[in-house]
Amino acid sequence: MLSALLLSSVKLVSALAVCAAMSTGPDFGDDRSTSRTQAGPPTTPKRRTVARAVTPRATCVTTNDTLAGQPFGAELTTDELLRAGAKVVSRRCLANVHEKGQTDTILTLQHQGNQFEFYCLPEQRLLRRAVITNFRPGYGQRLRQTLDASTRQNGGSCAKVQIRDTERANNVSATFTEGKPAVARVEPYLD
Repeated sequence: MLSALLLSSVKLVSALAVCAAMSTGPDFGDDRSTSRTQAGPPTTPKRRTVARAVTPRATCVTTNDTLAGQPFGAELTTDELLRAGAKVVSRRCLANVHEKGQTDTILTLQHQGNQFEFYCLPEQRLLRRAVITNFRPGYGQRLRQTLDASTRQNGGSCAKVQIRDTERANNVSATFTEGKPAVARVEPYLD
């Protein structure tokens, strides 16, 4: 019994000695091998890079007259939207503050979930406000390109984007979800 115990302890010591010899490296008998204590501090292991999810910045603000002034590219018209299937949601009359006796109209249109509000004068109709939640129509795709251009100007992903012109009159603001615009609000300057 004692001999079995001695024999297993000898095997254990032999195994530890082999492991210790292997950890210091082979001995070639020349200068190719030096122990770690002679060579200096051990080298640090290479760091692994772990891909991390990019956290978008809270709000990116861009001042760009073209992007803020023409967020849809060409200016949208009521006729264009009505031809595309927009429905009139409301009409509201109000007195023109500049022309005495003139009555103007606020016209609200709904198109594929998007809402447009136009200020209608006798000679023209001006976009007053738009809320875009569906970016599939052509104007939505052009707006998405505008928002992407603004994001690139800010150097990356943003949770919210605000585009304004130099006089801060025209504003476009958007909220992004998973890198894509979810809601955009367009507010051109009106007097």
